[in-house]
Amino acid sequence: MKRVDLIQEIVNKRGFKRYLEIGTYKGESFFPINCKYKVAVDPQFNIPLKRKFKWIVKNANNLFNKYFELTSDVFFEKNGKFASKYRPQVVFVDGLHTFKASLLDVLNSMKYIDTDGIIVMHDCMPPNRAASTYANSFKEAIAMKLEGWTGEWTGDVWKTIVYLKQKYGEKLNVCVLDTDYGLGYIEKNSLIEDFKIDEVIFKKVNQLTYDDLLNDTSLINLVDKNHVNELL
Repeated sequence: MKRVDLIQEIVNKRGFKRYLEIGTYKGESFFPINCKYKVAVDPQFNIPLKRKFKWIVKNANNLFNKYFELTSDVFFEKNGKFASKYRPQVVFVDGLHTFKASLLDVLNSMKYIDTDGIIVMHDCMPPNRAASTYANSFKEAIAMKLEGWTGEWTGDVWKTIVYLKQKYGEKLNVCVLDTDYGLGYIEKNSLIEDFKIDEVIFKKVNQLTYDDLLNDTSLINLVDKNHVNELL
């Protein structure tokens, strides 16, 4: 199961119509999703008009797409009214692959997501130690010339899952499906109003290492990919 498969299954089984994607770039996961209203956010899109037209022919819902060429932080800061009115039902977080950036994307999404909405996160289970290395960009990770580098980079996004479990406990249903570099699944179980980063928890989680994760995958509640049937 890849991310597009999971997102499409969520849309289909829940009957959702509003999709928000953070970190779209070329639109590889954005365009295939069959959902009535879709919003893409990225600081620098790489989507030629030819590709847009191609995907409109393949999937007519792409005719109504909205694109915000902004960082996710700026998008939420300047388009709060739009997000409140739009009320996404599925949010896919695949922006900057750092703990803090991905955490902010999730917390901002939780402010505006519909009551029964679901957040999916990419890159929550690094395939190896090199891929889990903290960096501010893919280019920066490459430049580090890390031992064991395979061209795969997930950063320390997985720590966001650990943080959410520790901060919100039973208020959230949080797990990581063991597929496609780890697909995080986040769903509210009850009302949440506190979206500020708890610096004490953040610092504690940030000290965890890739070895800590390997030794105890319950930190991210890693489950078999077929567990999605129980979730939905």
